[in-house]
Amino acid sequence: MAEKNGLVADSCLEDQSSTTPSPSSSTHSKPSTPHHDELYHSLFHETGMPSQNPKKAKKSPQSDHPPSLPTLPHQIIAEIFSRLPVKALIKFRCVSKTFKTLFSDPQFINAHLRKITSSSEKKPNRYQKIVLTYSGPPSSRHKSCSLYSIYNNLQTDAIEIGHFLLKDKYRYDWLVGSCDGLLCVAAKQNYVALWNPSTRVADRLPGLGFGKKLGSYTVFGFGYDSEIDDYKVVAVFCFQNRGGNGGIGYETRVEVCTLWTKYWRRIEGFRYGVPCDVSGKYVNGSLIWPVMCERDSGLAWIIVSFDLAKETYKEMVQPDYGEEYGVRESWTKLLSIPYLDDPGLLQYSVPYCIADNGEVLLEFKGLLIIYNPKDGAFRHPVINGACQWIEAEIYIETLVSPKVGNCNLETTGMLANTEK
Repeated sequence: MAEKNGLVADSCLEDQSSTTPSPSSSTHSKPSTPHHDELYHSLFHETGMPSQNPKKAKKSPQSDHPPSLPTLPHQIIAEIFSRLPVKALIKFRCVSKTFKTLFSDPQFINAHLRKITSSSEKKPNRYQKIVLTYSGPPSSRHKSCSLYSIYNNLQTDAIEIGHFLLKDKYRYDWLVGSCDGLLCVAAKQNYVALWNPSTRVADRLPGLGFGKKLGSYTVFGFGYDSEIDDYKVVAVFCFQNRGGNGGIGYETRVEVCTLWTKYWRRIEGFRYGVPCDVSGKYVNGSLIWPVMCERDSGLAWIIVSFDLAKETYKEMVQPDYGEEYGVRESWTKLLSIPYLDDPGLLQYSVPYCIADNGEVLLEFKGLLIIYNPKDGAFRHPVINGACQWIEAEIYIETLVSPKVGNCNLETTGMLANTEK
C-alpha cells in the first residue's frame, strides 16, 4: 500500500474515545514503569533531547556527568514507533522535530500502515473505528467510536470529529467509503473531499461541474489502485434521457480522479445499465455497485464491478452459491440473518462487520445491532452521544495524508529494517 508524501497535523490530539466497560472488564490506567521510562529517556537521548527540564534539575557535583543511557539505532526507533497507535505518534510529534520529520516520512507511513493493516486482520481490533453521520448542524455532524468497544463493552462513548470542510457551504455529509484510514465524503452532485479523521487532515478535490438535471443523481466510489500506487475516486453522473420511441431512460457520465493528479478525467460510461443511488463498495481492487438493467424478461437487478486498475466493467454472476471471485462457484453462504420486523414493511439490515467469533454488526432502523449466529440472539450496544444517525462507515487509524501524491514502497536510511 502506498502512502502520501507528508502529514499535516496542526495540534496534538487528545484521547478521543472512552468506554464504559462491562462488569467483566475493568479500566486500565497507564502508569509509568521503569521499562517505559528507560525507553522514553533512551529515545530522547538518541535524538539529542534532554530527559528533564534543565531549570528543574538539581545541581550536584555529578551534574556535569549525566548517567549513561543506552543508545538505540535509528532502525530500532523507527520500528518501535511503527507499532504505536496514531494518537501516541501525534503526541510525540509535538515533542521533537526529529520525531515530526520521521512521522511525516512517506516510507515510515508505509511501514506503519502495513503494521496496522496486518493487525486489522483480526476483527474487531483497537485500530478500527466507526464514524457515524448525523443530519444535525455542521459543527457536530460526524462522531466516532471504537469498534472494539462496541463489540466488547456494554456502553461506548461517541466523540465528535468535525473538520474544517464541515463548516463551509458544501455540507460534506455523505460517506462514500474508506480505504487505508482515509474517508471519502461527498456533498450533493459535484463536490468530494478526502479526510483522515485520525490526523484531522482533509483536502477537497476539484468540482465536477455536473449540471443539475431533472431526475439526475451522482454516485461515487473510492479505493486504491495498486497498478499506479494511488487512490482513486470514481464519479458516475446518472441523468434522464428521452429515447427515440418517446420513452425515458438513463445515461451515465463517468469521471475518475486520482489523489496524485487532483484532476477529473472522463472515461467510458457505465456498462450494463444504471447503478443504484448508493456508493460503490471497495473490494479487492474493484468497486461494486447494484445495477438496474434491461433484460429480455424485463428489468432486473445485477451486480457490476469496476476494476480500478484497468478501468473496465464486469458483470458478476450472482450466487448459487459458490469460491472464485466473479464466477458462480465463487459464492459461499456465510450465514443467514432473520428478519427483525415484518418482511412486508420492506425494512432491511445493513451489515458492517463480521467479527472473528462470527458476530455480525449491522444497522437496522438507525440502530447498531449485533447478531450472534450461534444462538440466534440479537443485542443492542449502547453508544453514548449517538442517536438518530443516518450513515456509518468503518475505518482504521493511520497516518495516510490526503493532501499529496504517493511514493513507492522502497525503504531507505533509518527505515530500511522496519519490516524485518
